[in-house]
Amino acid sequence: MRFHDLTRAEAAEAIAELARDGLKSYVVKPYSEFMPRAARDDDIRRILNDATLCLADGVGILWAAHYLSLPGGMLRALLQLPLSLAAIALNPAALRRPLREAMAGVDLTWRMLSQLDAAGVSVFLLGGTREEIGRARQRIEEGLPGLRIVGARDGYFDVTGRANDEVVAGINAAGAQALLVAMGFPRQERWIAANLEKLGVNVTVAEGGSFSFMAGTVRRAPRWMRRAGLEWLFRLLRQPQRLRRQLAIPVFVWLVFRERVRRAGG
Repeated sequence: MRFHDLTRAEAAEAIAELARDGLKSYVVKPYSEFMPRAARDDDIRRILNDATLCLADGVGILWAAHYLSLPGGMLRALLQLPLSLAAIALNPAALRRPLREAMAGVDLTWRMLSQLDAAGVSVFLLGGTREEIGRARQRIEEGLPGLRIVGARDGYFDVTGRANDEVVAGINAAGAQALLVAMGFPRQERWIAANLEKLGVNVTVAEGGSFSFMAGTVRRAPRWMRRAGLEWLFRLLRQPQRLRRQLAIPVFVWLVFRERVRRAGG
């Protein structure tokens, strides 16, 4: 997997530029739970790597990039593993190389929307439940009253049939330049790749659960937990049903360690 080394401010500005330039592009924001799926699924990995921008969403990706950049063979890799993992909570600033900043999902979304507003870009929102998309749109319009939101609809439709064609036609008819898609991984990434050429928008951004946060249906972790890279723990405590999904994290750590050893020739 390749990631672009951008700060949130740089990423938001880059997306606004993509929305203005008239080319068909898309942006993804993978986080650590994505990686085991990407490792075993060639199609998903291709979709993520073919994105115009691939942005690190979460401190786990920053940790992986940092750990893989450290020198040394298998023994050093083994000794450095617990120390680098501890740095996620104890010294997260140490992980900001070679990737400087995690996108933190909805934080980037708000910054991006502000840039789109300043650029005069029209936006379409796609995803979430009907209630979530309505509340998210309302919150965005309250926070950015000048932003041109030309349409919004929920993400619950048949992505392979006639309903999908109607959704694409509706987005195109609205004249949006930027499309935000929040249908969860990997459904949203597959949908974007499958429909990119049919869409009239300039840039499409995979948003994951951003609309849920914006709508207030899912609470964010306290700021200190987010800074310590512990937002995953907060969400797990509030939503125990996420445990199965969180089991991907130790698999991710193992895959990163294995890659480090492979690069060292171990």
